[in-house]
Amino acid sequence: MADGVGGDSSTAVRHWIRFCYYARGCSPERRADGDVSEDRLLFEEVMMCDFLIWLVNSRPLGRHISVDSAAKYLGTVRAWHLRRFKRSICGGLESSAVADVTKGLRKSTVALPKRKRFGCRTQDLSTAIDGLLSPEEGDVEAIRLDKLNWAAALSVAFCAMMRAGEFALGGKEAWDATMHLSRADVSFFYDEAGVLCVAIMMRPLKTGKPQKGKTCRVVLRSGGSLLDPVRRLEALLRSDPTPPGQKELTPLFKVSGGAAHAQCITVSQVRGMVRLLMRSIGADPKLFGAHSLRIGGASAALAAGIHPSTIRVMGRWASDIYEVYTRMSLQASVIATQLIGSTPFKDLERTFHSEELEFLPIEVDRYDAPEFDGGDLPGEDEL
Repeated sequence: MADGVGGDSSTAVRHWIRFCYYARGCSPERRADGDVSEDRLLFEEVMMCDFLIWLVNSRPLGRHISVDSAAKYLGTVRAWHLRRFKRSICGGLESSAVADVTKGLRKSTVALPKRKRFGCRTQDLSTAIDGLLSPEEGDVEAIRLDKLNWAAALSVAFCAMMRAGEFALGGKEAWDATMHLSRADVSFFYDEAGVLCVAIMMRPLKTGKPQKGKTCRVVLRSGGSLLDPVRRLEALLRSDPTPPGQKELTPLFKVSGGAAHAQCITVSQVRGMVRLLMRSIGADPKLFGAHSLRIGGASAALAAGIHPSTIRVMGRWASDIYEVYTRMSLQASVIATQLIGSTPFKDLERTFHSEELEFLPIEVDRYDAPEFDGGDLPGEDEL
């Protein structure tokens, strides 16, 4: 396990220990392997079922736990128990009762609505950045550089549809030049039309496969009327130059209140900055988070008419899960309704007749007769 102690500190295991000690008054180590009685196996089975019910209904730590999360916690505990004590809970018994209890909990428990998370709108993010992150004459050097770093980081993350963990440090992460963005990962160039572009080598997250190292190149083009991440990044690197030979050791985006190593910005700081910016334009900060940049970038792409397959590739989604990030916009809706009202079509039902819809010879003769008025239909015997 990544924590080095077999998963002892995971949320699921901590809940299991609380349940065993305080709810059942027993040890979290369950010895039910070998030659044990059927009653003992039944007891252990009931323990697991009660653990699920306790998680969902007792709300340990005061927070609601969904049925699906509770089932995942039990799976984590089972794996932890096998690693930690070299034996399976319930003697390795594949319990159908656990599956039945899970199904029953889903039917009897009212699921809480998912917490709303809005995406930052392009125009709102642009207005907020201009209002709060534009350097002013009275700014000390540290504050001026912080503003330049934040403006560049948020613009790049939005337009590249980045996850927060792709350009900032997670809670317990230590900055690693082989994994996290550094100044050496950025290269500027001009395209065939003479427009300034930037290429950023990065490590994609949640691609469905373990990723080690930077394997993905993101290319951004300048010229955005609301957000121009290329110009923002160029201004940052020009105003905050890196000493020779230090680019690979310097985080791409760093602020004075950042992490201990080289002051790299963190995911929690990104979350706080996004909420601060949205509050500055009158929006409810509770509806926004670090992921609002990725949601907003994907929604802007959809509104611009970019093909869904392109959005998926640009956003580094490994499946169709990207669909939950795109929000229907006025622009996308207007384009769709205009296209619907402007596009003639031929439906297959009327273009290709089936045998059941074709006239029989007697019907053709009867319907083609000049005197046919629709009232003298052939009877069942004739058909």
